[in-house]
Amino acid sequence: MAPGNSRFHRLRGWHIPVLLAVTLAYSYWYTALGPYAKLSTLGPGLPLEGRGFYTGAQAVEALSQLEESDRRTKYVALILDVPFMILMALLCKALIAFGIRHMNLVRPIWNFLFILPATCLLADFTEDSLIALTLATKSELTGTLAGLATALKFTAYTPTIIVSLLMTVAGLCVWTIRKLHSDHKSPP
Repeated sequence: MAPGNSRFHRLRGWHIPVLLAVTLAYSYWYTALGPYAKLSTLGPGLPLEGRGFYTGAQAVEALSQLEESDRRTKYVALILDVPFMILMALLCKALIAFGIRHMNLVRPIWNFLFILPATCLLADFTEDSLIALTLATKSELTGTLAGLATALKFTAYTPTIIVSLLMTVAGLCVWTIRKLHSDHKSPP
């Protein structure tokens, strides 16, 4: 199956810049103006999601200091993180697909790169779910699991971003070379 015919390649053409713009706009709103931006003002150790790892005791301690209105803010931030994680996964998937398509990597093994954004999405969703459970139950067990999910999320995001950027740059280089080559061959 040609790479362009795979179900992984549905986002193409003008969809990619639009997805990039929407992702950047939502990311800016969520982290600079939205509820996530307010988390660091709620108390020391927050937001938990920004740490590389934390123990269950650290999670319970940080979340226990929140008053009721602050707890609501935290829940809203966790809920509004879902569109962010979906947008990021879709964008990384689209950028990887762009590179695969333009470099004409036809072997199905290249589709395994799509595991990276899926892993990020799953790890981020698991992290948010476990933080919400820790906030509700004050359980050190769920706090520890949330800390592990946070570490997994950071471990997954790093190669995902690197691969997405490399595939995009490589795809753009090949596309540009082909475009320049076809422009020189076409009659005046």
